Amino acid sequence: MKIVIGIKYCGGCNPQIDRTKLVQDIKKMFPPYCIFTTQCLSPWDVGILICGCPTACADKPEFKNLTRKWILVAGNSVDLENVPEEKIAEFVAGKI
Repeated sequence: MKIVIGIKYCGGCNPQIDRTKLVQDIKKMFPPYCIFTTQCLSPWDVGILICGCPTACADKPEFKNLTRKWILVAGNSVDLENVPEEKIAEFVAGKI
C-alpha cells in the first residue's frame, strides 16, 4: 500500500527555518512505500505546507482540495503550536 505525501513550499522570501533540510529529515522517518511529491497529479493522502516564516503566505484556499488533511509548518510552529526547529520533523511525522 503506497501513501502519497504532498509537499507544498512557500516562496522562501523570509525563511526562519531550513525548509529543504526539514523535508529531508521528514522523509528519512518513513518507509519506501511512502511517496513524497510536489506534483499535483492526483489527490494526496496528506499534505505538508512548508512555510519558512509565521506569515504562512502559501496557505491559500486554492490548495485546500489537493488533500483532505493538511499539516501547516509556519516558521517554528506546526498547526499553530510552537515547536523548536530541531523537533519539527519528528512532530510533523507524528501528525502523519
